[in-house]
Order: sequence, then structure tokens, then C-alpha cells
Amino acid sequence: MSSETSYRSGYMHGASARSGVQHNVSAFFSQLHAAGYAADTVLGLARARADIIRSPWRDELAGIADGARVSFDQVLAYNLYRDLVSPDECTVSMAVGHASASGDTVFAKNSDKVGGKSLVGPNFYKNKEINVILYAERDDGLKIIGVCAAGSTGLKMGMNNRGLAAGCNIARTQELDEKNMDLTKIRALDRAYLLRIGLEQSNVLDATRGVTAELMASPMATPGNIQFADARQAFLIEGSYDRLAVKKIADDVDSRSNRFITLEYMNKKDDVSSYCRYYRTQEILKSKKGKMTLDDLVQISMDHANGPGPNSICRHGTQFTEEISLAAMVMALDGKDPSKSRWGICLGKPCHAWRDPEGHFFGDMSTPRSAIPEGFFNGAVFKKFYQEEPKFA
Repeated sequence: MSSETSYRSGYMHGASARSGVQHNVSAFFSQLHAAGYAADTVLGLARARADIIRSPWRDELAGIADGARVSFDQVLAYNLYRDLVSPDECTVSMAVGHASASGDTVFAKNSDKVGGKSLVGPNFYKNKEINVILYAERDDGLKIIGVCAAGSTGLKMGMNNRGLAAGCNIARTQELDEKNMDLTKIRALDRAYLLRIGLEQSNVLDATRGVTAELMASPMATPGNIQFADARQAFLIEGSYDRLAVKKIADDVDSRSNRFITLEYMNKKDDVSSYCRYYRTQEILKSKKGKMTLDDLVQISMDHANGPGPNSICRHGTQFTEEISLAAMVMALDGKDPSKSRWGICLGKPCHAWRDPEGHFFGDMSTPRSAIPEGFFNGAVFKKFYQEEPKFA
């Protein structure tokens, strides 16, 4: 992607989601302050470590900053350190290859997020981070569509027109509770940024190799999972501060909540929600192995078993400090023609947004940006469909 193209893409993002970017960046600095970090210190560290983000994405960040009328340093710090104060929770489900009804992989993620007690007042929206669609096109024809936090170049989940899908989530390990992160000493990577790096690749092996190489040099900011899939196989990366594990999946179903499976011994023992969501997704996926469709993944996204509440896949809460669902994406890869790979995105609470035609949008990788309603880019859809009262069929 050229510098000009990157900047233009970022500017469009920043201008469309201006209020959302301003909201999210302001919320980030409020959370930093609540955690005891001085804004000047964080901005200085961000400037010193800007090289962590490669030049095309730095140009995109500059465009976001200008479009949103926020300083570049603030947007840079938000993209470098947001995962330390407000990591994505999330539930990922997949039926790989012949485990789906079509014989090509279907993949889904619910993006969950904790709120912050400092995120109050007229500049904040119900203590939560605003989610929007990210739509990026490169000069060489690469296209990426997914969900991001307004103001971020990284992705919560997404796919490209070369036949790749990706997702990620934090892992609630014992180590996470015990580790006292010192911003002045770490050179850690944000999972959303790593997803974007992976989706810039042409195949699932290059995406997985590239991201694991990055992680061998610098760990994730918090322990977590990253998943890459194509029409035939998937790789699940589990990474902590000092160890990595990779699992390959072919013609099978699998899922991840906020826990490790390969590195299971590291999990926080009292994390009931992650346990409940993992085994609920496993139950549904195994019961439909060989028959799983995109519509089935939408139903999983809205599932209220073990709830509705923090232990259900569609997560609800009574307090803003609980981890609750803010968006979802379902993806169906096309192994013969990746440009025909289909996707659906809902913003806000999945049980509301999937059931209302204004809350979600379905397209494929040939869908132009102009065909997607502007509310998915400027935060309006998220604000309308983010609510905690569960909705049933």
C-alpha cells in the first residue's frame, strides 16, 4: 500500500467516525489515568516506539488523526497501548473445510469488551468503546473488511479477498493477574495490529508464520489467542509473555473463548465465563459438524445458554465493568474464488443487531464501500444497537 493510499484510507476512516475516534481516544486516556499512567509519559513512549508500527500503517494513522481532528501522537498511543488497559474478550467459532456444509471454512467471532468506571460524562458512550467497520483497499488489489475500534488500524476480526479470515481474543491466565506491566520497559504488540499484519498476506501459512515470528521477537501486550483460517485449514496461536503454541485444524470444528487450550495449565482457575462459553461453542459445533452454515454461526453469536449474562456467548451485564458483547462477524470462505467469500457484520448487541435489518450488513469481498450504509462507519449503528436488555426470537 502506498503512502498516499494509506493516508487516504485512514483519513476516510477518521472523518467518517470522527466522534467515535474522539470518544475512543479520550476513553483510552481516561483509563490510563485511572490505572496510574501520566498522559505525557505515555505520549513520549509512543513517539519513541513508533517504529513498532510499520510505515504503511503509520501513514494510515496520520490520516485517521487528521480526519478525526485528533493529534497523531494520541492516535499512535491509542493503537500501541490500548490492549493493556482494555483488551478484547471475545468468543471465536469455526468449522474448517469439510466440517462445514459447503466444504469451505466458516468462521465467526463475537467481540466482547469491558467498560471503565472512568468513562463517564458527555464525551463517552455508556462506558464503552465504539465499534465500526474497517474497509481497506491496497494499490495491488488486496482488500480487507472487518470490525475495529474507531481510530484503530488494527482489527478485532476480519477477512481479505485472498481467502483468509482472522480473529483474536485475550486469555485470562494466572500470569495476567500476577504480571505488573511497566510501559517504560515493554515492547509489546497489540493483537488487533497483528491481525492486520496477518491479513496483509496471501495465504494462511504466511499469515501464521509472519505473526509467530513477530511474537518471538516481541510478545503480545497481554496473553491471548490469534486465529487464521482459509477454506481448508486453520491455525490457532496461543501466546503468553514467554511461550507460544500453535494448533493446526483441518476438516474439524473448534472454538476459543478467553482461555488457552493447548497451554491450558496457564489458565486462571476461577474464570467461569470462559469455561462456559468454550464448552457451549464446542457443544453446538460438534452437534453440527459437517453441516455448519453461516446462518448457524449467526445463531451461535446470539446464543444465551448459561445466561443471558456474562457466561453466555451473547454476553450481557448489569454493570459496565462486566465484559459484554459489542459486535460480531461471520465469514464464509470460498476456496475456488476468494473474491466471492461472504461476510456479515453486526454492530452492537448481537441478539438485537442480527434480528434487525438496520443492525447488520451482509456482503462479499467484491462489495464496494459505497454499498455499505454510512452508519456502519460513523458509529451510528453501534450506538443504536448497543443495549443490555436481551432480545429473544
